[in-house]
Amino acid sequence: MTEDSIRIPPAPCPGDPHNCELLLSSQEAYRERFGKAEISGHEAVVSAMAVGLVIDVWRNGPVEDMHCGKRGPDDAAMFAESTSLHDRAVTALTAGNRPIGLLEFEDHLLDRGRPWAGTGGKTLQDLGYGFLGQYRRHVKDHISTLLDLSGHTCVADPHEPFLITTALRYGRHHKGMPKWPVIVERIGILLADPADPAWGKDGRGAQALAEMPRETPTPEGLTAALLSAPSSLPVTVLEWLSHHLLCCAGPPYSLRWDEQSRTG
Repeated sequence: MTEDSIRIPPAPCPGDPHNCELLLSSQEAYRERFGKAEISGHEAVVSAMAVGLVIDVWRNGPVEDMHCGKRGPDDAAMFAESTSLHDRAVTALTAGNRPIGLLEFEDHLLDRGRPWAGTGGKTLQDLGYGFLGQYRRHVKDHISTLLDLSGHTCVADPHEPFLITTALRYGRHHKGMPKWPVIVERIGILLADPADPAWGKDGRGAQALAEMPRETPTPEGLTAALLSAPSSLPVTVLEWLSHHLLCCAGPPYSLRWDEQSRTG
């Protein structure tokens, strides 16, 4: 009798069999997306997972309805708070006990007295009027789903494929993803040349520079802040960036960059 013939089979996964099927079936598609996204190394994997966590639990839910309301967070606040939450999400995912980390992340999101980044001190209580119940249910339901996945052993990390797939689908250019430094570099290029073709032909570049707040850091300082802690920037600068550069169709995201690379 050989050693292989008496090897004890691995214990069955204690998680919900239906979730096991979903996790295992998604593995192949996830690996393909993961390989194309240039996410390499443990730190980059965790960072991308954190982007997906913020999107799933916070961004893609009632906060978007709040954003559209009169009292809700504006574009600058959505950008600042999401990047600030990314740091919290990394902490949650790297906690020694991840379920506890996720519950602490939930508490952070549901704290009605905590000032949100980029709002000048406004809190969830101020910004979420009319949506507080929906917001709370959404956050708790999505954290609960992630907690249910925590016990699965059928895949190496049951949160990784789900959260990174979410990040690639909805936040490919967010801070924490490999594309974010590219966006920051483009912002520097645009601010150095208001006539750059990526601004378009409507004088938008000249307008952006003319409206640049006095509190804006030096180009080097702005780049450093955008790469490490965008929420540390003054609210006036965040509003200016959001208006001219950080909207989804803004110049740093323009297809003109791809056109230039093809013709360059």
